[in-house]
Amino acid sequence: MAKPVSITVSHELGREGAVARLRDGLDRIRDRLGMVKMDLVEEHWEGDSLHFGVAALGYTVRGRLDVEQTLVRVEMMLPWVLAVFAEKLKIGVEKQGQILLEKPRA
Repeated sequence: MAKPVSITVSHELGREGAVARLRDGLDRIRDRLGMVKMDLVEEHWEGDSLHFGVAALGYTVRGRLDVEQTLVRVEMMLPWVLAVFAEKLKIGVEKQGQILLEKPRA
């Protein structure tokens, strides 16, 4: 049975600033995924939403990242085989999201 995963990361960049930061950070995301044997195999933006696919352990997980004024919301469905990794995945995405969306220091 598939497991829904929902992750939110707050930010102080505003919608446009967060979208710009995420668009610019996709290469860093690809590098981080590669370090844990995952690949970003699909990505396309529709307005402030990124539709993505990540390949891991022979499965492709598709999801959506929505950028709002003060938070980013990630939604995906993990196949039952990958559901055991849901908590680790949430922690990793939250941490990397916070790093990417950190407000620049003055």
